[in-house]
Amino acid sequence: MNNISKTAKTFTLIILVCLISASVAFSQSGQTLRFNSDGTFKIVQFTDIHLSYNTSKSDSALALIRKVISEEKPDLIIVTGDVVCSANTRETWIEVTKPFIDSHTPWAVVLGNHDDEFELKRAEIIALIEKLPYCMTVNGPDEIAGNGNYVMKISSSQADATAALLYCFDSHSYSTIKGLKGYGWISFNQVQWYRQQSEVFKIENGNKPLPALSFLHIPLPEYKEIKSLNTTAGDNNENPCSPLINTGLFAAMKEMGDVIGVFAGHDHVNTYIGCLYDICLGYGCKTGYENYGYLEKGARVIVLYEGEREFKTWIRHLDPTPLFTVTYPESFTTEEK
Repeated sequence: MNNISKTAKTFTLIILVCLISASVAFSQSGQTLRFNSDGTFKIVQFTDIHLSYNTSKSDSALALIRKVISEEKPDLIIVTGDVVCSANTRETWIEVTKPFIDSHTPWAVVLGNHDDEFELKRAEIIALIEKLPYCMTVNGPDEIAGNGNYVMKISSSQADATAALLYCFDSHSYSTIKGLKGYGWISFNQVQWYRQQSEVFKIENGNKPLPALSFLHIPLPEYKEIKSLNTTAGDNNENPCSPLINTGLFAAMKEMGDVIGVFAGHDHVNTYIGCLYDICLGYGCKTGYENYGYLEKGARVIVLYEGEREFKTWIRHLDPTPLFTVTYPESFTTEEK
Protein backbone atom coordinates (compact mmCIF):
# COMPACT_ATOMS: atom_id res chain seq x y z
CA MET A 1 0.00 0.00 0.00
CA ASN A 2 1.49 3.38 -1.00
CA ASN A 3 1.61 6.48 1.22
CA ILE A 4 -1.27 8.14 -0.63
CA SER A 5 -3.55 5.19 0.08
CA LYS A 6 -2.52 5.16 3.74
CA THR A 7 -3.20 8.88 4.03
CA ALA A 8 -6.60 8.52 2.37
CA LYS A 9 -7.57 5.67 4.72
CA THR A 10 -6.44 7.66 7.76
CA PHE A 11 -8.44 10.68 6.59
CA THR A 12 -11.52 8.51 6.03
CA LEU A 13 -11.20 7.08 9.54
CA ILE A 14 -10.99 10.58 11.03
CA ILE A 15 -14.12 11.64 9.13
CA LEU A 16 -16.02 8.59 10.35
CA VAL A 17 -15.02 9.26 13.96
CA CYS A 18 -16.40 12.78 13.56
CA LEU A 19 -19.59 11.35 12.11
CA ILE A 20 -19.95 8.98 15.06
CA SER A 21 -19.80 11.98 17.38
CA ALA A 22 -22.39 13.76 15.25
CA SER A 23 -24.70 10.74 15.26
CA VAL A 24 -24.68 10.71 19.04
CA ALA A 25 -25.46 14.42 19.14
CA PHE A 26 -28.50 13.99 16.91
CA SER A 27 -29.94 10.80 18.36
CA GLN A 28 -32.26 10.71 21.33
CA SER A 29 -31.11 12.83 24.25
CA GLY A 30 -31.11 11.63 27.84
CA GLN A 31 -33.21 8.48 27.42
CA THR A 32 -32.44 4.92 26.42
CA LEU A 33 -34.70 2.81 24.24
CA ARG A 34 -34.11 -0.88 24.79
CA PHE A 35 -35.44 -4.22 23.59
CA ASN A 36 -37.42 -6.07 26.23
CA SER A 37 -36.17 -9.24 27.88
CA ASP A 38 -38.26 -11.28 25.42
CA GLY A 39 -36.46 -9.63 22.49
CA THR A 40 -39.37 -7.43 21.36
CA PHE A 41 -39.77 -3.68 20.97
CA LYS A 42 -43.25 -2.28 20.36
CA ILE A 43 -43.96 1.01 18.55
CA VAL A 44 -47.36 2.66 18.24
CA GLN A 45 -47.66 5.06 15.30
CA PHE A 46 -50.30 7.76 15.52
CA THR A 47 -50.73 10.00 12.49
CA ASP A 48 -52.77 12.94 11.20
CA ILE A 49 -54.35 13.75 14.53
CA HIS A 50 -55.21 17.25 13.23
CA LEU A 51 -55.98 18.34 16.77
CA SER A 52 -57.90 21.58 17.17
CA TYR A 53 -58.15 23.57 20.34
CA ASN A 54 -61.05 22.64 22.62
CA THR A 55 -63.36 20.75 20.23
CA SER A 56 -65.43 17.60 20.75
CA LYS A 57 -63.77 15.84 17.81
CA SER A 58 -60.37 16.49 19.30
CA ASP A 59 -61.57 15.17 22.64
CA SER A 60 -62.54 11.96 20.83
CA ALA A 61 -59.07 11.70 19.30
CA LEU A 62 -57.41 12.14 22.69
CA ALA A 63 -59.67 9.45 24.19
CA LEU A 64 -58.67 7.08 21.37
CA ILE A 65 -54.98 7.83 21.92
CA ARG A 66 -55.26 7.15 25.64
CA LYS A 67 -57.07 3.86 25.08
CA VAL A 68 -54.55 2.58 22.52
CA ILE A 69 -51.61 3.49 24.76
CA SER A 70 -53.25 1.88 27.79
CA GLU A 71 -54.00 -1.39 25.99
CA GLU A 72 -50.94 -1.73 23.75
CA LYS A 73 -48.38 -0.51 26.32
CA PRO A 74 -45.84 0.53 23.67
CA ASP A 75 -42.14 1.00 24.27
CA LEU A 76 -42.23 4.06 21.99
CA ILE A 77 -44.88 6.32 20.47
CA ILE A 78 -44.16 7.97 17.10
CA VAL A 79 -46.48 10.62 15.63
CA THR A 80 -46.03 11.06 11.88
CA GLY A 81 -47.17 14.58 11.20
CA ASP A 82 -50.16 16.89 10.94
CA VAL A 83 -50.46 16.76 14.69
CA VAL A 84 -51.80 20.21 15.63
CA CYS A 85 -53.79 22.21 13.08
CA SER A 86 -55.29 25.01 15.12
CA ALA A 87 -54.99 28.43 16.61
CA ASN A 88 -53.81 28.36 20.23
CA THR A 89 -51.08 26.18 18.77
CA ARG A 90 -48.83 26.10 21.81
CA GLU A 91 -51.65 25.12 24.16
CA THR A 92 -52.87 22.46 21.74
CA TRP A 93 -49.41 20.86 21.49
CA ILE A 94 -49.36 20.63 25.27
CA GLU A 95 -52.81 19.04 25.15
CA VAL A 96 -51.98 16.45 22.48
CA THR A 97 -48.76 15.33 24.16
CA LYS A 98 -50.31 14.95 27.62
CA PRO A 99 -51.47 11.33 27.03
CA PHE A 100 -47.89 10.38 26.08
CA ILE A 101 -46.45 12.06 29.15
CA ASP A 102 -49.10 10.69 31.51
CA SER A 103 -48.30 7.17 30.32
CA HIS A 104 -44.55 7.67 31.02
CA THR A 105 -43.84 6.42 27.49
CA PRO A 106 -41.00 7.78 25.32
CA TRP A 107 -42.45 9.59 22.31
CA ALA A 108 -41.23 11.24 19.13
CA VAL A 109 -42.67 13.42 16.37
CA VAL A 110 -42.01 14.17 12.72
CA LEU A 111 -43.81 17.20 11.33
CA GLY A 112 -46.42 17.25 8.57
CA ASN A 113 -47.26 19.77 5.87
CA HIS A 114 -49.98 21.44 7.98
CA ASP A 115 -48.21 21.70 11.34
CA ASP A 116 -46.59 25.09 10.65
CA GLU A 117 -49.63 26.80 9.11
CA PHE A 118 -50.73 28.47 12.33
CA GLU A 119 -48.85 30.29 15.09
CA LEU A 120 -45.58 28.37 15.34
CA LYS A 121 -42.90 27.71 12.75
CA ARG A 122 -41.37 24.25 12.45
CA ALA A 123 -38.29 25.10 14.50
CA GLU A 124 -40.48 26.67 17.18
CA ILE A 125 -42.61 23.53 17.42
CA ILE A 126 -39.53 21.35 17.89
CA ALA A 127 -38.13 23.79 20.46
CA LEU A 128 -41.41 23.57 22.39
CA ILE A 129 -41.85 19.80 22.46
CA GLU A 130 -38.25 18.65 22.86
CA LYS A 131 -38.28 20.10 26.40
CA LEU A 132 -41.33 18.05 27.42
CA PRO A 133 -41.00 14.88 29.53
CA TYR A 134 -40.21 11.63 27.70
CA CYS A 135 -39.80 13.42 24.34
CA MET A 136 -37.18 11.91 22.04
CA THR A 137 -37.55 14.50 19.26
CA VAL A 138 -34.59 16.71 18.41
CA ASN A 139 -34.26 19.40 15.77
CA GLY A 140 -31.34 17.72 14.01
CA PRO A 141 -28.32 19.11 12.18
CA ASP A 142 -28.57 22.79 11.22
CA GLU A 143 -26.70 22.19 7.98
CA ILE A 144 -29.40 20.00 6.40
CA ALA A 145 -32.90 20.90 5.30
CA GLY A 146 -35.85 20.71 7.65
CA ASN A 147 -36.56 20.45 11.33
CA GLY A 148 -36.65 17.09 13.05
CA ASN A 149 -34.14 14.92 11.20
CA TYR A 150 -32.73 12.53 13.79
CA VAL A 151 -31.90 8.93 14.66
CA MET A 152 -33.18 6.97 17.63
CA LYS A 153 -31.08 4.03 18.77
CA ILE A 154 -32.62 0.92 20.33
CA SER A 155 -30.18 -0.86 22.63
CA SER A 156 -29.88 -4.60 23.07
CA SER A 157 -31.85 -6.21 25.89
CA GLN A 158 -28.63 -7.68 27.26
CA ALA A 159 -26.09 -4.88 26.77
CA ASP A 160 -25.65 -1.24 25.83
CA ALA A 161 -24.77 -2.05 22.21
CA THR A 162 -27.11 -0.59 19.58
CA ALA A 163 -29.34 -3.32 18.16
CA ALA A 164 -31.69 -1.36 15.84
CA LEU A 165 -32.25 2.15 14.49
CA LEU A 166 -35.20 4.45 13.82
CA TYR A 167 -34.61 7.21 11.26
CA CYS A 168 -36.94 10.21 11.39
CA PHE A 169 -37.17 12.69 8.49
CA ASP A 170 -38.80 16.05 7.95
CA SER A 171 -40.64 15.58 4.65
CA HIS A 172 -41.40 19.33 4.49
CA SER A 173 -44.60 20.90 3.20
CA TYR A 174 -44.94 22.04 -0.42
CA SER A 175 -42.81 22.49 -3.51
CA THR A 176 -40.39 25.39 -3.32
CA ILE A 177 -39.70 25.47 -7.07
CA LYS A 178 -41.59 28.09 -9.05
CA GLY A 179 -43.96 26.50 -11.57
CA LEU A 180 -43.82 23.08 -9.90
CA LYS A 181 -46.85 22.35 -7.76
CA GLY A 182 -47.32 19.58 -5.26
CA TYR A 183 -45.82 18.49 -1.98
CA GLY A 184 -42.30 18.86 -0.65
CA TRP A 185 -39.60 16.23 -0.96
CA ILE A 186 -36.65 14.93 0.99
CA SER A 187 -33.68 17.17 0.12
CA PHE A 188 -30.43 15.85 -1.29
CA ASN A 189 -28.54 16.84 1.85
CA GLN A 190 -31.00 14.85 3.97
CA VAL A 191 -30.30 11.80 1.80
CA GLN A 192 -26.56 12.35 2.21
CA TRP A 193 -26.98 12.77 5.96
CA TYR A 194 -28.86 9.48 6.13
CA ARG A 195 -26.13 7.71 4.17
CA GLN A 196 -23.47 9.06 6.52
CA GLN A 197 -25.38 8.02 9.63
CA SER A 198 -26.02 4.57 8.20
CA GLU A 199 -22.35 4.09 7.36
CA VAL A 200 -21.29 5.13 10.85
CA PHE A 201 -23.62 2.68 12.55
CA LYS A 202 -22.57 -0.09 10.16
CA ILE A 203 -18.93 0.39 11.08
CA GLU A 204 -19.79 0.43 14.79
CA ASN A 205 -21.62 -2.87 14.23
CA GLY A 206 -18.65 -4.72 12.74
CA ASN A 207 -19.34 -3.55 9.18
CA LYS A 208 -22.84 -5.07 9.21
CA PRO A 209 -25.95 -2.89 8.66
CA LEU A 210 -28.25 -2.67 11.66
CA PRO A 211 -31.96 -3.38 11.11
CA ALA A 212 -33.78 -0.06 10.86
CA LEU A 213 -37.17 1.54 10.32
CA SER A 214 -37.89 5.01 8.99
CA PHE A 215 -40.71 7.47 9.74
CA LEU A 216 -41.89 10.54 7.82
CA HIS A 217 -45.15 12.28 6.98
CA ILE A 218 -45.41 12.52 3.18
CA PRO A 219 -45.07 9.11 1.50
CA LEU A 220 -42.19 8.49 -0.88
CA PRO A 221 -42.96 8.23 -4.63
CA GLU A 222 -42.30 4.48 -4.42
CA TYR A 223 -45.56 4.05 -2.50
CA LYS A 224 -47.27 4.25 -5.90
CA GLU A 225 -45.39 1.19 -7.10
CA ILE A 226 -46.78 -1.21 -4.49
CA LYS A 227 -50.48 -0.54 -5.12
CA SER A 228 -50.75 -3.37 -7.67
CA LEU A 229 -48.79 -6.02 -5.74
CA ASN A 230 -50.83 -9.00 -4.62
CA THR A 231 -49.10 -9.01 -1.23
CA THR A 232 -50.07 -5.41 -0.45
CA ALA A 233 -52.61 -5.37 2.39
CA GLY A 234 -54.93 -2.73 3.81
CA ASP A 235 -57.15 0.14 2.70
CA ASN A 236 -56.13 1.58 -0.67
CA ASN A 237 -58.57 4.39 -1.39
CA GLU A 238 -56.55 7.29 -2.83
CA ASN A 239 -53.49 7.71 -4.98
CA PRO A 240 -50.44 8.42 -2.82
CA CYS A 241 -49.97 12.19 -2.46
CA SER A 242 -46.23 11.93 -2.95
CA PRO A 243 -43.87 14.63 -4.22
CA LEU A 244 -43.45 14.93 -7.98
CA ILE A 245 -39.67 14.94 -7.55
CA ASN A 246 -37.84 11.80 -6.44
CA THR A 247 -34.55 12.65 -4.74
CA GLY A 248 -33.50 9.05 -4.14
CA LEU A 249 -34.05 8.34 -0.45
CA PHE A 250 -35.52 4.92 -1.21
CA ALA A 251 -32.56 4.08 -3.49
CA ALA A 252 -30.16 5.18 -0.76
CA MET A 253 -31.92 2.95 1.76
CA LYS A 254 -31.65 0.02 -0.61
CA GLU A 255 -27.95 0.67 -1.17
CA MET A 256 -27.15 1.08 2.52
CA GLY A 257 -29.02 -2.11 3.39
CA ASP A 258 -30.32 -1.20 6.83
CA VAL A 259 -33.92 0.05 6.45
CA ILE A 260 -36.51 -2.73 6.24
CA GLY A 261 -39.63 -0.58 6.66
CA VAL A 262 -40.79 2.99 5.98
CA PHE A 263 -43.94 4.35 7.63
CA ALA A 264 -45.82 7.50 6.58
CA GLY A 265 -49.11 9.29 7.13
CA HIS A 266 -50.63 12.14 5.07
CA ASP A 267 -53.16 10.14 3.01
CA HIS A 268 -56.16 9.82 5.31
CA VAL A 269 -57.95 6.93 3.61
CA ASN A 270 -54.94 4.71 2.99
CA THR A 271 -53.65 2.19 5.51
CA TYR A 272 -51.96 -0.20 3.10
CA ILE A 273 -48.55 -1.78 3.44
CA GLY A 274 -46.53 -3.51 0.75
CA CYS A 275 -42.96 -4.41 -0.04
CA LEU A 276 -40.72 -3.16 -2.86
CA TYR A 277 -37.24 -4.62 -3.37
CA ASP A 278 -37.24 -6.00 0.19
CA ILE A 279 -38.22 -2.71 1.84
CA CYS A 280 -41.74 -2.40 3.26
CA LEU A 281 -43.66 0.81 2.61
CA GLY A 282 -46.60 1.31 4.94
CA TYR A 283 -49.13 3.88 6.03
CA GLY A 284 -50.27 4.49 9.55
CA CYS A 285 -53.95 4.88 10.35
CA LYS A 286 -55.48 8.35 10.65
CA THR A 287 -55.99 9.03 14.33
CA GLY A 288 -57.87 12.34 14.30
CA TYR A 289 -61.55 13.02 13.70
CA GLU A 290 -60.98 16.46 12.18
CA ASN A 291 -60.42 16.93 8.43
CA TYR A 292 -61.36 14.45 5.69
CA GLY A 293 -61.32 10.68 6.04
CA TYR A 294 -64.17 8.19 6.39
CA LEU A 295 -62.16 5.21 7.67
CA GLU A 296 -62.38 4.18 11.30
CA LYS A 297 -59.75 6.03 13.31
CA GLY A 298 -56.88 4.23 14.94
CA ALA A 299 -53.15 3.58 15.00
CA ARG A 300 -50.51 1.27 13.57
CA VAL A 301 -48.62 -1.07 15.86
CA ILE A 302 -45.15 -2.32 14.91
CA VAL A 303 -43.18 -4.96 16.83
CA LEU A 304 -39.45 -5.34 16.15
CA TYR A 305 -37.48 -8.46 17.08
CA GLU A 306 -33.98 -8.17 18.47
CA GLY A 307 -31.23 -9.64 16.33
CA GLU A 308 -33.59 -10.14 13.38
CA ARG A 309 -34.41 -8.24 10.23
CA GLU A 310 -38.05 -8.88 10.99
CA PHE A 311 -41.11 -7.08 12.29
CA LYS A 312 -44.82 -7.69 12.73
CA THR A 313 -47.37 -4.93 12.22
CA TRP A 314 -51.12 -4.36 12.31
CA ILE A 315 -53.78 -1.66 12.43
CA ARG A 316 -55.94 -1.32 15.52
CA HIS A 317 -58.94 0.85 16.35
CA LEU A 318 -60.89 1.31 19.57
CA ASP A 319 -61.66 -2.38 19.20
CA PRO A 320 -58.33 -4.02 20.12
CA THR A 321 -58.74 -6.75 17.47
CA PRO A 322 -55.79 -6.37 15.04
CA LEU A 323 -56.59 -5.76 11.36
CA PHE A 324 -54.59 -7.40 8.54
CA THR A 325 -51.53 -8.37 10.57
CA VAL A 326 -48.48 -8.82 8.35
CA THR A 327 -45.00 -10.08 9.15
CA TYR A 328 -41.89 -8.92 7.33
CA PRO A 329 -40.47 -10.71 5.39
CA GLU A 330 -42.86 -13.69 5.44
CA SER A 331 -45.93 -11.85 4.09
CA PHE A 332 -44.13 -10.40 1.05
CA THR A 333 -42.84 -13.23 -1.06
CA THR A 334 -44.94 -13.32 -4.24
CA GLU A 335 -44.64 -11.40 -7.47
CA GLU A 336 -46.68 -8.55 -8.93
CA LYS A 337 -50.14 -9.35 -10.27
